[in-house]
Formats: sequence, structure tokens, C-alpha cells
Amino acid sequence: MPALVLSVAVHGILLLGLFSVFQWQTEAEMVYAELWAPELSNAGSDPNGVAEKKPTPSAEEEKAKADLEEEKRLQEEQQKAEELRQEAARREEERLAAERAEAERIEQARQEAIELERKQREEAQRQEKERLAQERLAEERRIAEEARKAEEARKAEEARKAEIARQQKIEAQRRAKEAEEERARVRELTRKEELARLNAKMTPESNRSGSPGGDKRNVQQNLTGSVAARYNARVIACIRPNISIDVPANTRRGQFQTVYEVNLLPTGEQVGNPRKVQSSGWSAYDYAVDIAIRKCNPFPRPDQGHQVPRRLTLSFDPVDDKH
Repeated sequence: MPALVLSVAVHGILLLGLFSVFQWQTEAEMVYAELWAPELSNAGSDPNGVAEKKPTPSAEEEKAKADLEEEKRLQEEQQKAEELRQEAARREEERLAAERAEAERIEQARQEAIELERKQREEAQRQEKERLAQERLAEERRIAEEARKAEEARKAEEARKAEIARQQKIEAQRRAKEAEEERARVRELTRKEELARLNAKMTPESNRSGSPGGDKRNVQQNLTGSVAARYNARVIACIRPNISIDVPANTRRGQFQTVYEVNLLPTGEQVGNPRKVQSSGWSAYDYAVDIAIRKCNPFPRPDQGHQVPRRLTLSFDPVDDKH
């Protein structure tokens, strides 16, 4: 629309200029002409005094000449006006061409912007797809790594359990071997004691082994009364310091009570492993008592004149162990 208005304005100015030129050319103009005829340079030397002279143009000729010049001038003015019109048309064409070029440039820029936006959108979509693919790959790798670690942990746990089972088997075999060796040693000691007892009966002084006046070392007395109480106190004093366990403050007496039975040699050494007769219901405490009994080996000796009992039953309470 601005280009159209500018074009109309230029054409209006051009037409106004042409109209003014034609109006100015059609006004009457008075021309003064002086007619004269130059003499020939040889007129003075004309012997006859009759040198040829050019004829003087008439008014009609002058008018025709003036009209011809006027027409020529008009033609030149028209030609200039035509040139001006053509120049204006050329400039207008150039302006329109420039406007078209500008419009084409703007359209091209708009298309390029649209294409750039499309490419950027496609690039953003590609990058988003690539990011999602990388996240999926990372998640798959994480899951695979967790599965691998879980499998390794499972295998390690199985290996640990297998090793514990193997160690327990070895320990059971060792204990069985030790128990068998201990039983063999006990049998040998028992056999020797029995032989000694039989030999003692076969001697002339054998009738005095049980008499009040005989040798007190040959008299076997059972642990009863205060003697048994003192002996049990010695055994408990040997075992109790080895019981290592934290007892809750609100534990009541008799709430957890365990009973063990121990086989002993005459020397006070334990035969085999302690046997749990009664569980306290607190497995950790039972285990602590079992370990403590094993550490007290050999057991203390009873009062003089009394032998170590072959079997001893012991009762433990965690409330007593705290004091």
C-alpha cells in the first residue's frame, strides 16, 4: 500500500510538470528580427557594380521558420518529457523490483527461519530420543549390575555357609575324635583303678581299707552336706567369671535358668562336652554358659579326703551371674 501511494504521487507530479511545460510553450512570444544582408567581400571590386545579393525572407517564411523551430523545440521538450517519463517508469520499475526483491528476501528469510525452527525441533527431538535411550541403557546396566552383585553375594553367602558347614564338620569330627580319645583315656584310667582296687584287695592289709583306722586315702566318700555345698561354690566360682553376656536390667530371677551336666575324671578334668539338661529359653545365654564350663578345665578339687564326683549337675541363672 505505501508503494502504491508513492507511485500515484510520482505520476501526479510528473503529469503536473508536463502540463506546466506545455502551457508555458503555448504562450505567445514576440520575436524581434533584424533583416540585413551582408555585402560580399568582393562587391567593391565588382566592375559592373552588380554583385548578387541574397533575397530577404518574407514574413511568411519567417513565420514558417519560427513554427518549424517551435515544433522542433516542442519535439525536444516532448522527447525530454518522454525521457523523464521513461526515467520515472524505470525508477518505478526499479523500486517495484526492489520491493519485490525485498519481499522475496523477507519471504526467503521467513522460509529459512521456518526451516531452521524445523531443524532445531527435529534436533531437539533427536537429542531427547538419544537421552531417553541412554537413560534406558543406564537403567538396564544398573539392573544388570545389581543382579550381578546379588548373584555374587548369593554365591559368597553359599560359599560362606559351605565353609561354615565344612568347619563345623571338621570341628564335629575333631570333637568326636577328642571324645573318643577321652573315652579311651577314661577307660584306661578306669581299668587301672580297677586293677589297683583288685590288687589292694589281694594284699594282706586289704581288710583295713574301709576301717576307721585304715589309710584315709583309700576311703572314698560321697560329697554331701556342707562339703558338697563348698565344692559347688568352688565350681561356680570357676565358671561364672567366664560367662560373657549382657543381661537386661529388667530380667527376673528364674526367668532364664539353664542346667548342665558334666562328666569328670578323678583329676577334675572334663570327660567329653557339657550336656545341656534344661534350656533357659535364651539361646545366647545357654551358649555363654556352655563356653564358660569348657574354660573351667580341670574343675577344682573338693575338700581333703573327698574325691571328685564322676558326674556333676550345675544350675545357672543370669540374675546371679550379674553379682
